[in-house]
Amino acid sequence: MSEAPKYVPNPVPSNPDDLPRYIFQELTKLQGALQENPIAFIEEKNVEPSRVKQGDIVYADGTNWNPGQGENLYYYDGTVWRAFAGGSGAGDFGFFYDTTDQTPTLVNTAYPITFDSSGDKQGISIDGTDSSKLNFTHTGKYHVSFHATLSSGSASTKTVYFFPRINGVTTSQSTMISRLHENAEKKIISRNGIFSITAGQYLQAFWAADSTDVELQHNAATAFAPETPSVTLSIVQVSQ
Repeated sequence: MSEAPKYVPNPVPSNPDDLPRYIFQELTKLQGALQENPIAFIEEKNVEPSRVKQGDIVYADGTNWNPGQGENLYYYDGTVWRAFAGGSGAGDFGFFYDTTDQTPTLVNTAYPITFDSSGDKQGISIDGTDSSKLNFTHTGKYHVSFHATLSSGSASTKTVYFFPRINGVTTSQSTMISRLHENAEKKIISRNGIFSITAGQYLQAFWAADSTDVELQHNAATAFAPETPSVTLSIVQVSQ
């Protein structure tokens, strides 16, 4: 990585008669350094500065020193370092979905919803060993949009529950409840929310039903419309 041109003054002459020439030469050299570097240069830091004040701006290497969002520009708000938008971890996102049918084996038992596919994503991914887990690279607040396609397999009334968990902990005040009454009845379930997630944590969506005659249904493409995933989950980071 190239460094910004730096102005290094020459020693001050001992003869006072040489001062005018010295000042002229130093000003000329300083002007040259400024002209070679018209854009502000922020040197990469691999350790946190020992003395900081509100408004300071730094460029962290993200490895030796990671204020929270990896390699990025940060400003100090008086309490913590905050990343500028557009850098690593600022604005992570992901679109995840499943192309299979999912059915509860037992009634009134919570099952994790699995995902087998993803669209565009950054900083969020499906876990390699447990496809119900979505892993997060960076700490932040995330807007989550969940959609599921329910399908009834009988004429009896069925009650279905959905709720999220972060790192295995159920989020309070988060359950969605829906009912289906007819055979072959279909219903779209959806909800949006904001979740605070720490780097290294994972998010899961769970569901349960009081009947096994219900499923999260994937539908094949038709001659005029593409296939329908059984579940979709869209995630966008909105802040640190």
